[in-house]
Amino acid sequence: MTNETTSFWKFIGNYQIEIPIIQRDYAQGRLGKEYLRNNFLGNLKQALDHQLLEPALKLDFVYGSEDKGRLSPLDGQQRLTTLWLLHWYVALRAGKLEEASVKLRNFTYETRISSREFCRNLCIPQNFEEYDGNIGIVDFITSRTWFYSSWKQDPTIQSMLRMIGGTKINDKQGNDIIDGLEELFDANKESFESYWTALTSENAPIMFYYLNLKDFKLTDDLYIKMNARGKQLTSFENFKADFIGYIEEKAKEDDAWGRFLNTEKGIPIKLDTEWTDVFWRNHDANGDIDRIFFAFLNRYLLNCAIIYNDAKGTSKEWKLYGTESDDSSLRYDNGFSIYSSILSKPEFLENLSSLFERLSGVKEDVCAYLPKWFKKFDFIPKHTENTISTLTQTQRVVFFGICRYLESCTMFNGCHFRKWMRVVCNLSENTTINTVDAMIARLKLIDELSKHAEDIYEYLASEDLEMQSKASPEQLTEEIAKAKQILKPQEAQLPERPADWSDDKEWNWESAISEAEGYAFFNGAIRFLFRNKNNKWEWNNFTTKWRNAQFLFGEKGFYKNKSTLLRYFISKFTEWDMFWGITFDSTQSSWRSNLLDDKWSCPIDEMLCSSSFEVNPDYHSSFEGKQKAVQEELVISGLLDYIERGCHLN
Repeated sequence: MTNETTSFWKFIGNYQIEIPIIQRDYAQGRLGKEYLRNNFLGNLKQALDHQLLEPALKLDFVYGSEDKGRLSPLDGQQRLTTLWLLHWYVALRAGKLEEASVKLRNFTYETRISSREFCRNLCIPQNFEEYDGNIGIVDFITSRTWFYSSWKQDPTIQSMLRMIGGTKINDKQGNDIIDGLEELFDANKESFESYWTALTSENAPIMFYYLNLKDFKLTDDLYIKMNARGKQLTSFENFKADFIGYIEEKAKEDDAWGRFLNTEKGIPIKLDTEWTDVFWRNHDANGDIDRIFFAFLNRYLLNCAIIYNDAKGTSKEWKLYGTESDDSSLRYDNGFSIYSSILSKPEFLENLSSLFERLSGVKEDVCAYLPKWFKKFDFIPKHTENTISTLTQTQRVVFFGICRYLESCTMFNGCHFRKWMRVVCNLSENTTINTVDAMIARLKLIDELSKHAEDIYEYLASEDLEMQSKASPEQLTEEIAKAKQILKPQEAQLPERPADWSDDKEWNWESAISEAEGYAFFNGAIRFLFRNKNNKWEWNNFTTKWRNAQFLFGEKGFYKNKSTLLRYFISKFTEWDMFWGITFDSTQSSWRSNLLDDKWSCPIDEMLCSSSFEVNPDYHSSFEGKQKAVQEELVISGLLDYIERGCHLN
């Protein structure tokens, strides 16, 4: 191995340097690497200022493979990129970019077209004719017409801009960390000219060793391994390495963590075998699963932070939530600290292991067990064009419900799981989840119920049921009533069996209730079928109400017949406040509100128990005076046929 050193300026004059596609993105400019930049750039400046004991700063070896004057570095990419940026910046500030640009163009990135084009544009002197040093260099670059806004998404370009301009990140004392060339080299043009002379001289103060791999007899196997060392690491690969390292560190402190490092059944081997199999069916065209694996773990761990660590809206854990619940573009850029704050107890890893163990044993998509009416989602993320599938807030609650069952069940039981998910979906769908706080409340409700995920009906029907959660009270009360009815031995009182019901399928109260829940726009909420006019549960009229509900609200339901049913409904009003809060139209959403609100339980009960839904011409209002006139005008005159859709009275 040679001990001869070379300067970057001499090196770039001898080779056209191309960072190969197998290399990871430029990492020295990442967020979280502020102190690394501070130290490395500080050493480079000390060398240029001749403040070192040695005549030159000697960096480590750069390994590369040459082919017809083109050099692909396999190790040393990070140092070469930083040295290139240093030479470019000094040349710019010294007014030497015109003469330096020819050599500087010998450095490029193969990894992305955007990275390659960015480097090329930095080497065009005309692009910097208007730069006078009075504004920040990064602001100048990103304001140019040649700089595409989409380049801000390229991690290599992001890192280069940080290396050039630094960040505004402070240390623990509140002082700005000097981590950029512009921040460090606060000098006049004469000083930069001096730096440029030093960098381009025969005895440059910054040197490194270069090793050409073709000078050695390397086997193909060794060459491939050396290539793999520089392969661009995905977010998941970086996370996985830190995850395993975290477990190893915890195992040194606590023997309880040691079992997770078992060579045959530990988490490191499972990450690359059993757990990988869960995601393999959804791999992309290139056979990659890292992105969906990483997204799944982030979703799972965010739920852990909410439930077990009581994560708040401003907590760092909410970075895992993404922007407006869209976590499809999450990257592992900020280290493992977020995750270590969540995975603080070995029980969490036990739950995670149980989840994957059960999931590995389920041969079909777990979402196949959800009610037919619930809009299906990807429990295991899927690749869709250039992104991956994500979750709505309601789906996040259901995702959590699936995880809690798989974590806690002694053995996966499809029948038990289907019952549990029916309750979870009913509670998730029939409540307003349009804020983070609302989502958290529903997650905690599902978590409380999940302790009885394998016998959810029995738990809901028990006399000593006590719930801490106050979320979704109306729907939870409905689920309790349905559970009690399902468990009652009342075979003789069963509702009518549908004509198309298969002889192979059992017909009982659970199947009758499930049929009704999935009908029309009911989506799991059907309390109007067993709530009487006094707001009490009464199942005697369920068959009649269910038959009428199918006629009224089916695909060709009577409710669509102009305003006839709405007029009939209003004719049953006996209290003046029943007129307030109603939307005078016949949309599905309006009728759903009418059916579920106990304010109208009396007219709804009478309507669903009726044998005719036409308004009787001899209709007589129970009101007097102006109130009577208002009701009769709405019921008899046909005024509702002309009222603008969406008319709402509060």
